[in-house]
Amino acid sequence: MVRADESRNISTAESPVRCTPYFMNLRLLIIIAVLTVSCKTRNTEWQELDFGSFKLKTPHGWTKVEKQGIDSYFGGLTDGKDTLWFDYGLYSVDLTGEESSAHRYAKDTVNGLPARIMIPDTAGKGYITMYIPKVTVKNKFTIWGKNIDETDTILKIYKSVTFSNSDTSKNPALKASKFIFKAHGSGKILFYSNCASCHSIYKNLTGPALNGLINRRSSEWIYQFLTDRKKVQNDSLYRALRSNYDYDCLEFSSLTKEDVELIVDYIQNQ
Repeated sequence: MVRADESRNISTAESPVRCTPYFMNLRLLIIIAVLTVSCKTRNTEWQELDFGSFKLKTPHGWTKVEKQGIDSYFGGLTDGKDTLWFDYGLYSVDLTGEESSAHRYAKDTVNGLPARIMIPDTAGKGYITMYIPKVTVKNKFTIWGKNIDETDTILKIYKSVTFSNSDTSKNPALKASKFIFKAHGSGKILFYSNCASCHSIYKNLTGPALNGLINRRSSEWIYQFLTDRKKVQNDSLYRALRSNYDYDCLEFSSLTKEDVELIVDYIQNQ
């Protein structure tokens, strides 16, 4: 026979063994449920809006704003507090070309397409815009908003824009360090103080017209051409210029990369 105290000891010892599988299964079910809810929450935090000609992603709650354009596709999107407008077509205007002391500028690649982006120097006070000058051979794309506090959120929306010809493998992170300050009129001042004595934007002078040259090479190449020419002396474009013009362009060793970017932007926006 088993005494009462022994019976209690046996029951106490065996009880955890019998209950362990139950509690383990219960814990596993709870973990799975939490992970499922967490994944669903992450997936629904951002949504895709399809505008036909392009798509973009926004935080949940943003909706389309339908508008009627005259010679381009014009419309918008809003979360009820902030609104972004876009213009897609042949005549879309580059709003980042409006230089202002209250804004900063960056060049970037948005899903394979070169873009220019402008943000206010102080969040919530000014325009935040993106311009893609060549979506197709003819069509350009502009999107903008004004006085929006959440700059990082808007930039994330901009970086999500895709067209039928977009390459989503080419979409580098847009860091604050990419944005530079441009003093009002600085691109124009730099052009006239360094380039205008020999060059016009639209016609040949002592040197060639610059509007036809500026897009044939990158800003980095132009910077090297202007500041350290030996790095591009074997390039086909440089050789062609040397054969067609009697004088070689002066070198401007004092120009910075930011200065050259400003000059290029000024020429492109004329």
